[in-house]
Amino acid sequence: MKRLVLKIILCLGRYAVLPAVALACVIMAIWLMAMDRYTITALVTAPVVFSIFLGALALAIGLLLLPSRKHGNFEANEEIAPGLWAMWKELDRSFVRSRRTLLINTDFNASIGEVSRYAGLFGQHVTMTVGLPMLIVLDERAVRAVVAHEVAHARLRHTSGSIRLADFIAASENVFLYANPEWTITGRVIRALLHSMLEWLEKEYRALSRENELHADLGAAEQVGRAETARALVLVEACGTRLTDLVFAPLEKEMLGAIHAPRPPIERIVKQLADIRAPGPMIAAAAAGLSREHDPDSTHPPFSKRLANLGYADIPEIDEVGISTIEQLFSRDAATDLAARFDREWRKKAQDWVTIGR
Repeated sequence: MKRLVLKIILCLGRYAVLPAVALACVIMAIWLMAMDRYTITALVTAPVVFSIFLGALALAIGLLLLPSRKHGNFEANEEIAPGLWAMWKELDRSFVRSRRTLLINTDFNASIGEVSRYAGLFGQHVTMTVGLPMLIVLDERAVRAVVAHEVAHARLRHTSGSIRLADFIAASENVFLYANPEWTITGRVIRALLHSMLEWLEKEYRALSRENELHADLGAAEQVGRAETARALVLVEACGTRLTDLVFAPLEKEMLGAIHAPRPPIERIVKQLADIRAPGPMIAAAAAGLSREHDPDSTHPPFSKRLANLGYADIPEIDEVGISTIEQLFSRDAATDLAARFDREWRKKAQDWVTIGR
């Protein structure tokens, strides 16, 4: 039964709340018809019926007025990132330029998502987001495997199911904007009904995401080869750990006692790039990732399981990291401009935080 419910949500997304709304309307209609013949019974059940109907109304409002997704990331056109656009076009067989957007953010990560316009009648608009730290630390070969992984997500329709499930969860939670559980009986009833369901859905969402990651790894391997996909996995795992140890953790400590905003993260990454990529510590970080305890709330499977999925029982031999992707796939001034832009924004936020902290 739960799998059936999940499949319905994956197909309909936030519109999967409509059956519940329709059922509440039917209950309300039956109650109104019963008013004449069974007046006493109708009056006794009125609080329950009205709570159900108002809850359904709040669900419908939460569905229709779901806040749109807005991003504060930098949009990179083909003039800024000609090489990255060409790579995406090469790996994506269904590439249509008018339906693609490339975003750059400050995460050491990459992701892909899609939005169906007008109920999908005019196709999906696909947005890929790549982190600037990833473009600085990894070479073109590794980023190519990462892009192939994200393209595989879109080709296997993982983005559709995940976004629809996330939409349904957001639409269900959005009901509390219109029926506050602290102020209204309707909100309390809905919270009691939705609480266990949302917990289950979030658990299913994480399980589905982990399963999708494994399929996307295999999809990437079909495009660039298992060795290149495994190499990218190792570099992402190792360099992510090195970034935390050398850049983000020290920066977090500095922020605690700072009077002025410390050096921004992108500047630190560039200056410590050789240390981050140092072969010995990098392999040690990757090896540590094999035995690291897996976070049950993570949307990604364990590193060891992803390697095993590609046929590797241990860390494969990898060659040294080459020239940074951003130097090869972006225009000459883009790397400097992007780093300065993100560091300037970070410094402003950090200075505000430090000032408030004083």
